[in-house]
Amino acid sequence: MSRVDCRAAAAYVFILLLAFFLIFYHLGDRLMWGDEAETALLAVNIEKFGLPKVSDGVNTITYMGDNIDTDNNGNWTWSPWLSEYLTAASFKLFGQSTTTARLPFAIAGFLSVALIAFVVYRIYGSHEISVMSMLLLSTSEVFVLHVRQCRYYSLVIFAEIVFIWGVYMLLKGRRVAGIALAAAALTIQFYGNYIVVAGSVAAFVVLAVISYKRYDRLWRSASAIFIFFTLTALPWIVYARPWRQAGYVGRENIAEKVVYYLWEMNFHIVALVIFIVPPIYILITSPNEDRQRQPADDIEMFLWILIPSVAASVSVAPGVYLRYLLPLLPAVYVLQSVILKRYIGGKAIRYILVLILCLTNYAAYYPLYPIKLLDPSNVPFKIHQPGLSLPTLIRETYAPYADRTGDVVRFLKKEGADGQSVYIADSGMSLIFYNGMRVINAKNELIGNLKELPDWIFTESVAVQAKKAPPIYPPKEIADNYIPISLKVHASGKSGSIPEPDMHESFASKDMEELLVFRKKADKVQPAVQKKY
Repeated sequence: MSRVDCRAAAAYVFILLLAFFLIFYHLGDRLMWGDEAETALLAVNIEKFGLPKVSDGVNTITYMGDNIDTDNNGNWTWSPWLSEYLTAASFKLFGQSTTTARLPFAIAGFLSVALIAFVVYRIYGSHEISVMSMLLLSTSEVFVLHVRQCRYYSLVIFAEIVFIWGVYMLLKGRRVAGIALAAAALTIQFYGNYIVVAGSVAAFVVLAVISYKRYDRLWRSASAIFIFFTLTALPWIVYARPWRQAGYVGRENIAEKVVYYLWEMNFHIVALVIFIVPPIYILITSPNEDRQRQPADDIEMFLWILIPSVAASVSVAPGVYLRYLLPLLPAVYVLQSVILKRYIGGKAIRYILVLILCLTNYAAYYPLYPIKLLDPSNVPFKIHQPGLSLPTLIRETYAPYADRTGDVVRFLKKEGADGQSVYIADSGMSLIFYNGMRVINAKNELIGNLKELPDWIFTESVAVQAKKAPPIYPPKEIADNYIPISLKVHASGKSGSIPEPDMHESFASKDMEELLVFRKKADKVQPAVQKKY
């Protein structure tokens, strides 16, 4: 092995160890938030019934109500089931816990780091580009936060790398392997979250239109991919009828969403200023017209097409979530690595820039700093503060964390019992998973209409929410049946363990606040005095 290969091998091993630490260390330290708990609870029901039933006979998992996110048999249809079955398999093998719920997705995230190195080296034959792509992905704030979740997020990233690999194999003339990889990747993305698959399909169609003359039978291969993908996706489309659900979600201004996604992508995914380097270089130099195009050139063109394709497709889809841009991560980090290698002369300068990009958001922040000098009313989106993103991620990974949800879960484990009922102003999915309680959602059932008084009444939501709703206090005739308890909980900010960087809480709040809880009186009970925990 040459000296260069030894250095490359050492770099690969170091990055894999770093990625392993960032992804797996303290994986179960934070309790699951609502969307994660939804996936985990459906997985629990898969273990019981073989299908993702929304009801276990005690609680019902729903966002929109009966026959909107379920079928007539009570099976979940709001989203495909790949994540739920992977979680159920993990539960079957290792038992039910926060760690085992997240384990399949953390593994997919770790494999994404290894796979991007393999695929990039196959395309470019450059250890430097491969190592940089791998490093930029594994140290990405958005990547790390999302792959540590019991959700589909890591699956769509892994599938996008497989899709890029499949497209490259097609361009190299490996039709069978290319078709199999690309079709499998689209299927994984679809059954993870079908909203994100449209951008990949559209980008490949554009590539096929532009380059079909250079590649024999490319359209035949593309047709085969879409046939196989359609055959695998059709059962869910027919069964779940996702177009029926679209009417129950909000619609936003598409143009504003495009700008928002680009803005957030700049600050949290990739510094867009890097992407202006190739156009500037082309303007000041003469292109080499005699150079024959290679598959690597066309796969690079595909990555450039993929970025606006995904951004445009998710902007049309309902909702505004940075998670919808996750398929872009492999494309932007590969392109960023190629730009640094191709246009930045001198390894020392390149490596300094890579360190800045990995450790901080300075390259995203400072080019836009002049906007802060404008009247704030002219700035439609938040200007993020400069920070050390990777050091913060590392500190967050090993720092103990607590929030109001965890405080309530621990309190009820000590003072409550499985099967007791809780009246609360949210879905209470964490209480169902961690405490086995029957949750009565105040949004759906008024306390005055309940046939049986709940064992516990929480005046505020247990979930860590960006905006707190007004407290719920039981009327006097009901309150007389309860003992008021003042529970001290962390004054958690924003949204706790949600992976969206602008909402995510990196560290536990140092402040505490009072949460008023009402506990139903037993036959033998102490005088109704206010307790403190």
